[in-house]
Amino acid sequence: MDDTLIKQARQLNLRNGGPTGVIAPVILMTDDLRLPDPVAAIKQLPRDSMVIFRHYDHPHRARLAATLRQICRARHIPFLVANDLSLALTVSADGLHLPQYRILQTPQIYRKIPRDMVVTSACHGMVTLRHLALLPARYRPDGVLISPVFPTRSHPGAPTLSHRTVLHMASICKHLGITPIGLGGINAKTCRNLRSSSLASLAGIGFSSG
Repeated sequence: MDDTLIKQARQLNLRNGGPTGVIAPVILMTDDLRLPDPVAAIKQLPRDSMVIFRHYDHPHRARLAATLRQICRARHIPFLVANDLSLALTVSADGLHLPQYRILQTPQIYRKIPRDMVVTSACHGMVTLRHLALLPARYRPDGVLISPVFPTRSHPGAPTLSHRTVLHMASICKHLGITPIGLGGINAKTCRNLRSSSLASLAGIGFSSG
């Protein structure tokens, strides 16, 4: 990983999240297409990182999750499973990541997650953030991935959140007691534009290798 990106993520986390928070400065999102070798990517991560397992279509998803869980455990890197509480419990994951539609369609899912699990959620706009605000504080996720903050290869041509919106959403997250995380098009160059934000962590897929 690029040292500039790591440094920026750590500075944001220190200022807005704090070293005692459960959300790491750097979060790697695995992906079937853009990250075919998650093992190599995880081994490049600094120790103050977190991994969200998103290989939804892998033919041996459970086996791969178990393998990555062991690698993360050996390196003391928290490992979260995306959108599959059963798999998260099976591999003894540190937490669960939920896509945005879960917040909008099945908010009761938050009540079913063990209290000792780290929980993150995707958030692509103010509407979703308002739904999170309606949840009792004890059921709100620990972190919210605000995206896309910049144009991203995962969704070419898709509209991005304005810089002003990103700043506003991050500020609201902090007010709600939720750690704001930036996702989408983040690299060594674009991360400099987030220095003045309330974001506490930076997440991505492609930045693990450059």
